[in-house]
Amino acid sequence: MIFVDDIEPSNILVTTFTRKAAAELRSRILGWGDQLIRKFREDFSYDNHIRNQLENLDLSRVIIGTIDSIAEEILGDYRAPGDKLPAVIESFVSKGLMVRQLFNHGRFRNRDLRDYLVQLNGSSFGLVSRSNLKPDKAAEMLCEIKDRFFHDQVDVSQFRNSLSHSGIPVVCDTIQDYLNELNSRGLFDFALLEQEFLNRLRDGALNRFLQQLRFILIDEYQDTNLLQEQIYFEMARAALENGGSITVVGDDDQSLYRFRGATVDLFQEFRNRISDNLRANPQTINLSRNYRSTSNIVDFCNNFITLDQHYQNARVQNKPHIIPARSQPYDNYPILGMFRDTVEELAHDLARFIHSVIYGGGVQIQDSHGQYNIQIDPNRGGPGDIAVLCSSPREFDSRGRQRLPRLLRDELSQLSPPIQVFNPRGQNLELTPEVQQLCGLILECIDPNENVQNMLNLPRNVVSIFNEWRDVARSYIDTNPPPHNPTLREFVDAWQNRRILLRREDRVDPEVPLISLVYKLVTWIPRMQDDIEGLVYLEAITRTINQAGLIGNFGGQIIFDPSDSRSESSIREALWNIFVPIATGTIEINEDLLETIPSNRLNIMSIHQAKGLEFPLVIVDVGSDFRENHYAHAFKRFPRLNRVGRVDRISSVNMEEELRPYSPLGTPQRHAIDRAFDDLIRQYFVAFSRARDVLMLVGLNSVRNGYFKKIGRKEIPNIATGWDRNGNWRWGRGLPNIIHI
Repeated sequence: MIFVDDIEPSNILVTTFTRKAAAELRSRILGWGDQLIRKFREDFSYDNHIRNQLENLDLSRVIIGTIDSIAEEILGDYRAPGDKLPAVIESFVSKGLMVRQLFNHGRFRNRDLRDYLVQLNGSSFGLVSRSNLKPDKAAEMLCEIKDRFFHDQVDVSQFRNSLSHSGIPVVCDTIQDYLNELNSRGLFDFALLEQEFLNRLRDGALNRFLQQLRFILIDEYQDTNLLQEQIYFEMARAALENGGSITVVGDDDQSLYRFRGATVDLFQEFRNRISDNLRANPQTINLSRNYRSTSNIVDFCNNFITLDQHYQNARVQNKPHIIPARSQPYDNYPILGMFRDTVEELAHDLARFIHSVIYGGGVQIQDSHGQYNIQIDPNRGGPGDIAVLCSSPREFDSRGRQRLPRLLRDELSQLSPPIQVFNPRGQNLELTPEVQQLCGLILECIDPNENVQNMLNLPRNVVSIFNEWRDVARSYIDTNPPPHNPTLREFVDAWQNRRILLRREDRVDPEVPLISLVYKLVTWIPRMQDDIEGLVYLEAITRTINQAGLIGNFGGQIIFDPSDSRSESSIREALWNIFVPIATGTIEINEDLLETIPSNRLNIMSIHQAKGLEFPLVIVDVGSDFRENHYAHAFKRFPRLNRVGRVDRISSVNMEEELRPYSPLGTPQRHAIDRAFDDLIRQYFVAFSRARDVLMLVGLNSVRNGYFKKIGRKEIPNIATGWDRNGNWRWGRGLPNIIHI
């Protein structure tokens, strides 16, 4: 567009789903564009006009980002005189604010509210009941409902007045109080920001911006929601009027974000929807060539995505198969499987397989086509070329038992040379040892003897975690970690006595940024300085503190002087806005914190994290948790309806069912249970298609062969091992379609 068609960079808008992908797009456009400019300058056959154009060309003026970052940028650039820049809170702050609304007016104890949320979660088997619903889970669900109000353009008044459940008015009141608090502070969350952007596009406030738009390029369109579609259509209308176009790219088989409001139907029906809205007649181009994977992997993915005949009705009609198009010579390894009787045995053998592939000269395998050696390139490769993908990367289950990610971490650490793992999402943030140390030290510094903590009506579980943090911190102080000038004990004592070490006595700042205390304490926590997982934890805490400054009266500062009447209030605010959200599990490690993937560590990640990535060797966990056909984990492998007709433990599908009747989209055409199956098929299609050279499926023999009990052999239905939703095991017992090692 720029070099051939002479389009001004500022006339082009490019958007994709994640910040990381947007940053990669910007990097490639600027990097490759700069190389082209330098190459063209070397060609002296160009006339002076073109040479002047090249000299003045500014590729950075291409508008690139996520829809949220673009909305924030445009609203800031085109705001009216005197208006403030939009201040956007991160999702974890949004969740923390919702926790606050839950505790206001005693709402979290409201039986109707809790009953309604449990019902939406689909938990009628006692897994999540009214009595054990936790604040972070309740806040997460309320945030998802709030987001769907915006994403699906729900008529909230009509929903509230439906009175289909007595908890609905309490839900609406809680969400409205949350929105009122944002408004009173001049803050936006991402859904509110997108709504404001749409409103400004429609009311003419952004006409200057629209007048320059000619070309709209949208990636990952299958994860678009109705609110975003309306934003895109408003921009596309302007682009078409300016003589330009809109191009969207997507794959409905890779739509993974229903829980974030994505509506895959918008992509599947794009031709009709843009025709009805903009009178545009789009051209369809099938991008069917796969340049990433071997032909065996491509064939395996084609087979998997077409196993379930009922799923074909949920796909773009007449969609062609993927065609392998990898040109360079490669070893066409067979699809592998490793299944063992216990998860401990699986972790042991899998660790040794990985170690042999990296350091042991490779692993020999054989199929009917020949013999192969699986080995990472000893000169250019490393542990980072391998990814273990799981439905969840958690290292412990809800009962505290070790799962495959934890067992694998431990097994790899004991080999020679040891292999380190990168899995910062493996534990709840509040239970991570480094976080416990740091948070406990901060609490000991700002609130010695729990004076302010004891004044607050904190939830019992929060008090328990605060006290555990403090115990961890006190024990750590007793170890006298380096450096010793001053010692950690001396530093904490100085803070508790409200004096700052290494300063003149007459120079004590009345206010101390909490963030500066964090960076001083990290001096004594080595893993938060030189370990990449520790750095991710530190980033999560510092971002929480910085964001909390947006919603408090003290801006993340502690009033240092205890004689100042504001001192107690500043501590109280820090406890509520920073440490309560961390302790309740509200703060999570999300994709935005994982800017880079280390090349010297084995990656363990969720399938959602792996979206858009690729690895030479991908190991997909298809059943290390499934010892038997138990309802507790059915939602991970073979969804089911509970006794009241909800999809068990898949709240996003149930919320669609609940809210879509009040949306312009209307009630979904496919049944809730079918949409749950569709999403699980898409999830494992994404997982299998991340592999470039080698794909391995792992799990327990119970999912490969069935398991024995007194009543005899039973099978464990599992979409990831080739079952369809009608209960037919299309791949068959023993998974004979793969090579087992």
